[in-house]
Amino acid sequence: MMKRVSTQHLMLSDGAELYYAEIGQPSASRPSVLMLHSLFFNGGMFLPVIQALQNEWHIICPDHRNQGLSTAGQKPATMHQLAQDYAFLAQALRISSLHVVGSSMGGYVAQELMQCAPQLVRSAVLSCCTSMAEQQKERFDQLEAQLRRDGGAPYVSALLQTMFGDAFLASTDLAAQAQQEQWRDYFTHLPPSIANSVNGVFARPDYQSLLAGNTTPHLLISGALDRAKKPADMEHMHSLLPDSTHTVFEQSGHTAPVEVPEAFALQIENFWNQVN
Repeated sequence: MMKRVSTQHLMLSDGAELYYAEIGQPSASRPSVLMLHSLFFNGGMFLPVIQALQNEWHIICPDHRNQGLSTAGQKPATMHQLAQDYAFLAQALRISSLHVVGSSMGGYVAQELMQCAPQLVRSAVLSCCTSMAEQQKERFDQLEAQLRRDGGAPYVSALLQTMFGDAFLASTDLAAQAQQEQWRDYFTHLPPSIANSVNGVFARPDYQSLLAGNTTPHLLISGALDRAKKPADMEHMHSLLPDSTHTVFEQSGHTAPVEVPEAFALQIENFWNQVN
């Protein structure tokens, strides 16, 4: 049965409107789930994963400020600011414990959230990100300038190649093809203001020094076909975190929740059940 999704929004202190999808009801026996999307996407990227989950969970899927339906407000869209936004959202919803799932950019926000509100994060799933500061700053500088000038339309092919692996892009599966077309259209309509979010990603700090002291249970996910971040990046995190598991999806690129949603759902749900 399809899970019911309702769209809500919250006004932040600087005037930004934070939109989020909410699925299910809070439970006293298990944490709620906060799913944080990749750069260039919105919270809807997790919907195929949510529909594939076997159990009922209370799930919050926000659009980051300056992306999706959420507005920019007066504050910059840094990883730290986004984490502050979600700590405020959890407080507003009276949520005291979260399983956090972060894909790429969302993984950086999750790492910031574990710094600013460590008591809030019961577990963390980090997919296709790194603990290091940006290593390709010149490339991101160029991308930011291009998007600020032109918006997403001229760069759709490059974005698809970066965000998805070859197996997904060549898939004959109808659901995969529908997802690919959905995101192709979405990337086409990215406004020039998306450059501000690109800046927030490449200006992130280095998190490596924080890993050894982070005892939060982690599930680290990589895509073997990822052109943006390699499994070695997550393996490095795995070597530094006290309580972590690393799994590699052989048929996925950079955006596993979209490319292999059923496998992603199975892994994260098994992980949550172990943590609970």
